[in-house]
Amino acid sequence: MQLLKNIEMYAQYQPYDCALQFDAELISYKALQARIVAIVKQLHDIPENQCVALTMNNPMSTILYYLALIKKGCIPCVMDFRWTQEQVNKLIEKYNIAYLINNDLKVILFKQVEQNTTEIDNILHIGFTSGTTGLPKAYYRNELSWLYSYEETEKLMENEIDTMIAPGPLSHSLSLFVCIFALYSGRKFIGQQQFNAKVLMNKMKTDKTIKRCALFVVPTMLDTCVAWNSSVQQIRYIFTTGDKLQHRLRNSVTMLFPNATLIEFFGTSEASFISYNYNNEAPSHSVGKLFPNVTVNLDQVDEYGIGKLKVKSNMVFSGYIGDSHPNDDWIEIGDFASLNSEGYLYLHGRQHDRMIIGGRNVYPSEIERFAQNFKEFKEVLVISESHSKFGEIAVLLYTANQEVTYREFKHYLTQYLARYQVPSKLVKVSKMYYTQSGKIARKLMRSLYLKGELKQ
Repeated sequence: MQLLKNIEMYAQYQPYDCALQFDAELISYKALQARIVAIVKQLHDIPENQCVALTMNNPMSTILYYLALIKKGCIPCVMDFRWTQEQVNKLIEKYNIAYLINNDLKVILFKQVEQNTTEIDNILHIGFTSGTTGLPKAYYRNELSWLYSYEETEKLMENEIDTMIAPGPLSHSLSLFVCIFALYSGRKFIGQQQFNAKVLMNKMKTDKTIKRCALFVVPTMLDTCVAWNSSVQQIRYIFTTGDKLQHRLRNSVTMLFPNATLIEFFGTSEASFISYNYNNEAPSHSVGKLFPNVTVNLDQVDEYGIGKLKVKSNMVFSGYIGDSHPNDDWIEIGDFASLNSEGYLYLHGRQHDRMIIGGRNVYPSEIERFAQNFKEFKEVLVISESHSKFGEIAVLLYTANQEVTYREFKHYLTQYLARYQVPSKLVKVSKMYYTQSGKIARKLMRSLYLKGELKQ
């Protein structure tokens, strides 16, 4: 596997360069190679071709065992250490995982499995979806798909960087992607066991070994970093994914990180990157232009050119476990989308979030894009509520320092949206709840609202 060959090469030619750092714990390329070899020997009781779950909360241990398992010819299954034991057990049973390495680095045998039966070559790992709507789904990630992704990302970085930073958990695709990217390219990777914006900002400012870095975060993390109001000169690129950035946040990034180019990615864990907005060049409500190796198909297009988004590229995953998913299949993303004449991609909402109000399609994310620019709002979320006449209506939940009148809000929003798109109710809440990946937990917020359990 090319990743392991590269690490061996860096261990020889740049042995004392830092490879990985998580908080105060760091390791050089030479030490990394030695630890991989040592751990392979420790895992002598695990046969080749086995799926092995990793559930430790220490990110350094996670990546060391991840690399050792690949070298041993096994498939690491990167699980979220915050999942309950019940969730872990269900996943192990469902996906026929033979072994688990726990937080104490103890190897636990669950079942005798002769070998992993997949015929997919060069598997890096088994990843899992977020599981926000049920039990996480497992999928194969092969090395070549990430190598193509790294190639496209490198094209966006015109200036050389020496350090890659991704403070999120390795169980989430973004941070693991960046960590392997850094090792593959011989750079330094910096992560955190628990995201702490203050510590991260201070490190980027004071660590003399960081000359030019790229920061990979989700918008909520970037917002927290910006809140410290501390300028960092070393950041050359900021990559965000997971949600659109608010104009307020973009402006703050420009002020606090003057040397940084902001690049917003749109993609999913399975499909990898689909489109990008380079330094705010895309129209404000677009998710940017397609990567050159991505092809899209819009299915069941309506009169407004909006259809179900499907993609093909050489960056996509190798299929869900248990499903037949040839690489030439279209991957359904789960979003309604449209393309304009200039090739910019627009998202109109998740398929399962779409509302039908009085017979018309209404997409919460479209409303949120305009509503979040209202001067008083900090965060916004649009949910649905059943209605006897219209079938359902839209309700906008928001956080703010002060109450906003519905009349004032409606006057603002009708400048940008049709009357049927304007939410029928406006509700101030004390806080938003988030998923483990840092997004607002839409399903939970709606459930709490309908039960009358949201604090206002």
